[in-house]
Amino acid sequence: MSVFKTYDIRGVWGREIDETLAYRVGKALARYVKARTWLVGHDARLHSAELYRAVCAGLLDEGARPTGTGLVSTPQLHYTQIQRKFDAGIMVTASHNPPEYHGFKAFDSSGGSLSYEKGLKDVEAIVAGMAAEGAAPQAKSGKGFPEIDSLDAYVDFIASHAPGVKFDGRIVVDASNGSAGRVFGGLAQRLGIEATLLNAEPDGRFPNHDPNPLKEESRRQAAEAVVAGGARFGVVLDGDGDRILCIDEKGRGIENYFLSCLIAEELLVRTPGSAIVYDLISSRVLPERIAELGGRPVVSRVGYTFLYDRMVAERAAFGAETSGHVYFKVTDRYYTESAAYALVVLLQLLAERGRPLSELVEPLRERYVQSPEINVEVADKAKAIAEVERRYAAGRIDRLDGVSISFDDYWFNVRASNTEPLLRLRLEARTREVALARTAEIQALLAQR
Repeated sequence: MSVFKTYDIRGVWGREIDETLAYRVGKALARYVKARTWLVGHDARLHSAELYRAVCAGLLDEGARPTGTGLVSTPQLHYTQIQRKFDAGIMVTASHNPPEYHGFKAFDSSGGSLSYEKGLKDVEAIVAGMAAEGAAPQAKSGKGFPEIDSLDAYVDFIASHAPGVKFDGRIVVDASNGSAGRVFGGLAQRLGIEATLLNAEPDGRFPNHDPNPLKEESRRQAAEAVVAGGARFGVVLDGDGDRILCIDEKGRGIENYFLSCLIAEELLVRTPGSAIVYDLISSRVLPERIAELGGRPVVSRVGYTFLYDRMVAERAAFGAETSGHVYFKVTDRYYTESAAYALVVLLQLLAERGRPLSELVEPLRERYVQSPEINVEVADKAKAIAEVERRYAAGRIDRLDGVSISFDDYWFNVRASNTEPLLRLRLEARTREVALARTAEIQALLAQR
């Protein structure tokens, strides 16, 4: 299966991703995007620095002008690209994937991602042509490229959105040995926040836990530190510092749609009536809460490119994905995905409310019962989805992403994986009994296909 995915380029080092591919990707991006200036950074993975140099070599050999920013989080690279007006950006990263994975994310001049639908398909074709020609993996020109460090500027930018915050208490930040430890350490120092930093040292082996905060085992270390240290809350980041998962003072993980309800509450005070974008697998509590607060809920397909583009189109104040990605409108021309920005908003909210995080979240948890996302291996995904539609035709059907079907006492979504022969099932109900029964029923139906 190709390393060119729906939102980025990603594969296993040495088998699917190597310096030769990185060089060709740099050349192909330069040809397709036709941008003159590029900002390039990399995450902490073991071979990301090698890929970073190779992709810059490819850009150089096509006459583009890359500037490196070394080891960074994806949000820091994105901010620096827009703030310094680079025509395009490349982040060498495999995000939250296990250590053996490496890859690339590309951004256009507006900060939007270059997805498969918006150009990666064409880049893939250009790379395939180069492979046939045997394009070399090193720069023929032998030129180097300038490098900059934007850490202080990025920390200043985030801190400027927390004017006068007076947060009392300790927090725990687990950087997962990824590339965001310096950002969060610098931010805590700048704001005068007492913070325990875990796994802040970049280490591409991810020796302490998987860099995916959605996994329970990845949250365990931070949860124990929160409870043992009497912290107000904790956060766990992914490998490139764009996903965030919060942990309350009791050590319990908070699903992103609940955290997003709180962020929406804070932001809608500042910008009443604003649109807020959420993905279609979020709990229904999120759009309901947005509407209750006077905002305008806007649903989107799952994924960065869809959320980001929908936010820009709606001029939304905020966007949230169930996976832990969070997006903010900074100005009419600048939107950013930023876990650090989310932390600042949460600090302000807790300072103002003066109540434990668990108390703020509990009323949201009580509205519905969520079934965890379930993956079912299916040979013919289209046929299986069609059968689901036929079987549940009495419900309200929406085909924005896969198929979503709603009834009075439950709703569910079934959508195809972009990279595997899997269908993903997500269900929410008004009672636990209905959630368990309907989840088992639909899972059994999919397993028959």
